[in-house]
Amino acid sequence: MRIERSLVSYSFEERDLKHHVLILKNRNGTEVLLSAVNLYLKDRAFKSIKTSERYSSAIKRFLEFIISKGNCIDSTFWRNVRNSDIREWQGSIVNTRDSEMKQRPNDETIFQDASIVFDFYSWAQKKNFPTLTSITSSSWKYNYRDESKLLSNISVFSGECPDYSNIDIGIKRGHMSRCSRKHKQVTIMSTEDIQSLMKAYNDPVYPAMLMLALATGMREQGVCSFPYIGIGINDHIRSYPEILSNLTQGRKSRGEPNTFPFTVMEKGSKIRTLEVNMSAWKVICASYLPFYYDRRKLFQSKHSGIKPDNTFFLNKAGVPVTPKMIADRTYSAKKKLNDRNFRWSFHNTRDWYATSFIIKHLTTDQINASHYDAAIEDALRRQLGHEDIRTTYMHYVRVASLLLATQSGKLDFSLGKDENFWNSIKNL
Repeated sequence: MRIERSLVSYSFEERDLKHHVLILKNRNGTEVLLSAVNLYLKDRAFKSIKTSERYSSAIKRFLEFIISKGNCIDSTFWRNVRNSDIREWQGSIVNTRDSEMKQRPNDETIFQDASIVFDFYSWAQKKNFPTLTSITSSSWKYNYRDESKLLSNISVFSGECPDYSNIDIGIKRGHMSRCSRKHKQVTIMSTEDIQSLMKAYNDPVYPAMLMLALATGMREQGVCSFPYIGIGINDHIRSYPEILSNLTQGRKSRGEPNTFPFTVMEKGSKIRTLEVNMSAWKVICASYLPFYYDRRKLFQSKHSGIKPDNTFFLNKAGVPVTPKMIADRTYSAKKKLNDRNFRWSFHNTRDWYATSFIIKHLTTDQINASHYDAAIEDALRRQLGHEDIRTTYMHYVRVASLLLATQSGKLDFSLGKDENFWNSIKNL
């Protein structure tokens, strides 16, 4: 038996749905839809193709592991899975990775995939599918602390304890995290960190994309979709300085605008309009446009039927950059830095933008007092694309407070104890 994955589109209850399905192919040539899994994917992942890919891939790999163990007689084999099977699957991935002396997938990624599998079985049991898993037991969790060779070096690669609390597996978050969120270091990238990462990329398109992310707080998906020439609601978008003539039409002379709007579709096919920093766009165009035109020609030679104006960010081969390409190239850039304390990723640009936004719009006293401003919260929510940002807003106020305190020297880790104090202790 083997499992294949397919992307399906259909209408259900006046909604257009699109998600992956898993198909079991038997040795005799028959095909069986894994109905429970597919219903789970419809329920959990229909809003985002990226989420559907992640969830379906994790479950597919787990079921392939179960098949490889044998004793899979028919299409109901998935019902016989126990907590120990999920734990064993994690262990097999860890052991294979460690024996080959690799760093990927890291422990957090493996745990997140296992959490998806456990979430499926929790969902199945709640939907009255007959299963052998215990959703009230944590015995499905692998002992990374004692068994993983990578965990002992986790600070080398991330700079902090791994946080697994962002995966909802139907139990309290505090119970599923081996390193509580409250212990995570609360900070953002420094200017030096940003410069180091930009210099480490081997293709100028990635520093340009990183700068656009910093200037907007956009997710990787949104940055990748940024056009060379916009259409429809984005028809004002051009490279700098051509964009200025589009934005100033009908405006009284008020100088160059600080920002321009960009309407984007990101996570969960949600559409929002955000503001792009004009100064950043000017620098992006100045640094990347000299490379763009040759890449555009390569793109046109490969895709004669596709309008090149819809895509701005192309790699050296003329291929449109995708979120996965960003992740891969950022990983390579971080390895090139050879800095064990460098923990930042491309996605951390959203934290940088949000914290900078708070610092820009609140006074130091307001930040230190955890002041809540509904207008600032609403603006930040729309810019970042969050549905409910109240908790996130207060988080970034806290980050801003700590950042300002550190920069101003307010936090004195010497405790104000001078040489005389330490000499007095020594002489006791």
